[in-house]
Amino acid sequence: MKKEKNTTASREDYLEAILVLQQKKGMVRSVDVAQHLGVKKPSVCNAVSILEQGGFLVKDDDHFLHLTEKGRETAEAIYERHCYFKNWLIEAGVEDATAEQEACRIEHDISEQSFQKLKKWKELGHSEEANGD
Repeated sequence: MKKEKNTTASREDYLEAILVLQQKKGMVRSVDVAQHLGVKKPSVCNAVSILEQGGFLVKDDDHFLHLTEKGRETAEAIYERHCYFKNWLIEAGVEDATAEQEACRIEHDISEQSFQKLKKWKELGHSEEANGD
């Protein structure tokens, strides 16, 4: 996933939250996102406006949030990274709550190339073959 020019870690967190909430609830409103992320509704409204302008989501007449194709692709890529790093940390013995928090930080900072290399390395059972590219 190439990082979009107009996304930040915070905006990616909003997209990821909307994706997760849609999977759980089906329909998502700003208040749901605020509760999920533990932020105030005005913060969500500001982020939603920016994400709408960037083409990542739309808000319908009933104020439900819907990811666009671009938004869904970005959210799914971030969520994949989040799950990968959270599971990896838990496998290493890190407590669940700590793994959750740290995965959230790692998911935004690692390059696509490094992420793909780590995935391949793990798939190959941590062998030296993964370094042969």
